[in-house]
Amino acid sequence: MLYRFNFFQKVVLLIIFYSIIFTISFYLFKYSLEVNDSFQIILINFIQTWDLMLVGFLFFQAFKYVRMPSKFYIKKNYESKNYFKYLGVNIFRLFLINSFFRHLNKRVYLKGRPKEYIFTYIEETKQSETSHIISGIFPLSIQLLYLKYGLIEHFISLTIFNILLNLYPFLLQRMNRFKIIEKYPNMLKNEV
Repeated sequence: MLYRFNFFQKVVLLIIFYSIIFTISFYLFKYSLEVNDSFQIILINFIQTWDLMLVGFLFFQAFKYVRMPSKFYIKKNYESKNYFKYLGVNIFRLFLINSFFRHLNKRVYLKGRPKEYIFTYIEETKQSETSHIISGIFPLSIQLLYLKYGLIEHFISLTIFNILLNLYPFLLQRMNRFKIIEKYPNMLKNEV
C-alpha cells in the first residue's frame, strides 16, 4: 500500500493516518467516560482495539522490513510446547483457523504453498509478531487511563480485546515459527 512512496512521503502519510487513528481513539475514550451500559462499553472497546491495531498495520505497510533485534525472535528457554499449550495458544489457533479471522493475513499460512515459501513464511511471522507488539502498546496506554479514572469495566473489556487481538496472535506467530524451525532445521539453519 505505502511501499511505492519515498521515505519522507511515508512518514508524512503515517503522521496523517496516525492523527486520524488517535483522534478516533481519543473521541471513543471521551465518549466511553459517559457510558455505563455494558454492551456499549464492550462495543466501544472493541472498536478502539481495532482502531489502534491500525498503528502496527500501517507501519508495516510503509516499512515492511523493519524488525526488532534478531535476538528477539530466537526461542527462549521457557518457550516450550507446554508453555504455549498452558497459555491456550493451541485453542486460540483452532478458533482462528475456523473463523473469518483466518482471511485477514493469508501470508502467515503454509497450507498449499511450496516448500520454498518457508523462508518468506518465517519473515512474515516476524513481521506479524512485531506488528502485534506495536498494536498492543497503544490499547495498553488507554487501559491505564481507564484505571486512572476508575473505569474498571472499561479496563477489563479493553484488556480482554487486547489479549485476544494482539497478545495471542503474537504468541501464535512465535509458536508457529518455532515449529517450522524445528521441522526444517537443516533448511533454515542459516536463515534464523
